[in-house]
Parts: sequence; structure tokens; C-alpha cells
Amino acid sequence: MNIDCYSITEEDFINEMEPNNNDTFDEYFLDSNLCVSTMIKKYDVPMLDNNEYMKKTEKKNLQCTVCGARAFGYNFDRITCESCKAFFRRNALKNIMELKCRFDGNCDITIENRRFCTYCRIKKCFAIGMRKEWIRSEQEKNKNRTIKQTKRRLQISILRQPEYFNSLTILCSTDRISLNNITHCYDQYTSEPSIVDYCAPQEVLSLRLHDFYNRKKPIIINLISYFKHLPDFQQLNIDDQATLIKRNIRILLPINYALLKTPSHSQIRYTYIQTIGCINNINLHSMYQILSNTFVPFVTFNPLIIKLLLIILFFTTNLLSTNSDTVEYKQSKYIRRIQSSYIELLWLYMIKKYGQERAVNLFTQFITRFIYLQTKIAQIDSIIRLNNDMQYIDSLMKVILQLS
Repeated sequence: MNIDCYSITEEDFINEMEPNNNDTFDEYFLDSNLCVSTMIKKYDVPMLDNNEYMKKTEKKNLQCTVCGARAFGYNFDRITCESCKAFFRRNALKNIMELKCRFDGNCDITIENRRFCTYCRIKKCFAIGMRKEWIRSEQEKNKNRTIKQTKRRLQISILRQPEYFNSLTILCSTDRISLNNITHCYDQYTSEPSIVDYCAPQEVLSLRLHDFYNRKKPIIINLISYFKHLPDFQQLNIDDQATLIKRNIRILLPINYALLKTPSHSQIRYTYIQTIGCINNINLHSMYQILSNTFVPFVTFNPLIIKLLLIILFFTTNLLSTNSDTVEYKQSKYIRRIQSSYIELLWLYMIKKYGQERAVNLFTQFITRFIYLQTKIAQIDSIIRLNNDMQYIDSLMKVILQLS
């Protein structure tokens, strides 16, 4: 069995892709024959040069909603320039009653005079909807900094162990069988459920949050089924099995979506989903889109790597680094041994196929994107918990989303 399902050049893979907001996960339901590698062509994904990898694309034509200066994105839930972002962080937590306007209390805040009146500038920040509760405390900043530093040290320590690489020289027959079994098992159990005679009812489908997640239940059940059929998972204590599923499945959904197939039917009228009732009118559907699209280049390059990484991440006892809750696993050491065995298999495969330098490059890019995914999943968790509609969600989905 050929484990190299797709093949593109290294240069194509390393180039970063821009997410396309017209994509929709529900399109995946419509065709069982078209492979995910066509996503790049279908959405005409632009590529960046190698030396621009990991550089954020400059957002043009944005204006600060406070002073009108050039802006580059959202800060504290509103589009602002860097100056107003820093100003808000410094002053939003102060008592506004202690400030005074030297004029009539209704200054017009512009890029030229924004420094003249602190009172009117902070008043305008609040008036346009900037959120002071989103300002992180020093304790939160230090915690986040510590998490990132720990991850970097761990990554560097793994990649600098020469004996680790020296031991990985050949793929034995057992390793090849394991790789083929992983591919076969994933393809057998995680294929998306089909919808017969599907017809999009309208261009934009507005869904309450519980309806949005209930529609995803079949895909989640299939992903759980895949992990349940792994022999290593079956050897775990039943409580540990349940805990891994409960804590990790929701975090892996965007990566799993990148692995799934996507249609390209020009004659089909697709549905774009807008989640309604979320705080600040956030569209969770779009958030999942963007997260999934960041992993599509990996899938297009070599889906087996992502299938192995899914297993490695699943056998992690604290996958969401922003979660301070600790869970005691009955077989924590055994879980770590399982994870280590799959890490070794991944390294063995990548080094044999691509060489050490390229394997390190691939791993580094994946870790960088996964850290970003972790922060976004933590934000999604917060949005979900603030939504009253979640009381109507399916009982299994409550468990997966950690609402019960």
C-alpha cells in the first residue's frame, strides 16, 4: 500500500497560505470523491515567498475607529491603531471619574490631537465598544510567557538530541505495517457522513450555537470511532479513555477537518453558515474555517504526517496549555509511552523520507500553528460558556465541549 497519498514540492508546502473566508465546512458533505488536495486550486490560494514565512500579512485599508489612523487589525474587540491600543491598555482600568477634559468634554479625537485629551479619548474607546475585560493582567501575561518558553525549550531539547536522530535509520517492516494501518484505519472510520439529495436552502444559513454544534455530531462520532479502534487506545483504562476523548477531541477538530475531503461542484449552491447569538456577534463557523485552513498545506504535502500528529496530540494528558485544570490519569505513564512510540514512528518516517533538516522544519511549522490553534480554542471555549443556547445542545456534544 502506497503511503504517499499526495505529492507537492517542498517550496509549495513551506509557502504560507491565506485563509479564504468563502470556504465552508458544510461543503465537505456534498462529494465523497473529491480529495482535499483540490482545496488549494479551488479557492485560488495565494502563496508567499519562503523568506516571508510566518510573517503576518499586512492588512490594508483599515482605519482606527478611535482616531482614524492606519490600523492593522482588532485590539480589545475593535479595529484600532497601535497607539490607541497602547493607550487603552494603559488607561482603561483607571477610574474615569478622576480624569477631566480641559475643553467642553466632547473633543473630536483625530490622529493629530489624540494626545491632547485623555478623558475624551478613553471615553471614545468605551463608546465604540472596546473591552477592558480583555486586558490581560501581569499574572496572565507571565503565565502565557512561561507556557511559550516551556514549549520552545521542549521543542529545542527534542530536536537537539543527536542520539535521537542517529537511532532512526531505517523503516522496518513493522513500522511500515503500522503506517499503513493508520492510513487504512483513518480512511475507514473518519470519512464524512453523506447527505443524500442535499440542497442548500439559502446563501446564508443562520444557526444558533446549539444547532451549529449538533450538525457536527456525526463527524465527531466518526473521529472518536477512529481513536477507539487504535489498539493502543483499547489497552487503556476505561476512565482514561473517556478522559482523553472528553478533553482532547474538540481541540483536534480543525486539524481533522483539514484532512477531510472537500467538493468542487460549480453547479451547486453552497450554504455559508453564520452562527447567531454569540457574544459580539462572533461567527464561530469562520473561526473554525481559518483554523482548519492553516493545516491544509500539511495535508496537501503529506496527509500521513498529519494523521500521525493527530494520534500524538490525542495521547496528551493536557493538550490545551491554557487550561489550568489538572486531571489525574490512572495510566499516565503508559499514555506517555504510547505517545512517545508514535513520536518515534513519525520522526523515523519523516527523516527517512525527507532528511533531518527538512523533518525539523516540518515539525517546527506544525508546532507553531498548533500553539496558535490552542489559543483560539481557548477563546472558543469562553464564547461557548457565555451562550445560553448551549443548554439545548446534544448530551454527547456537552461532554465533548466540556459543558457537563
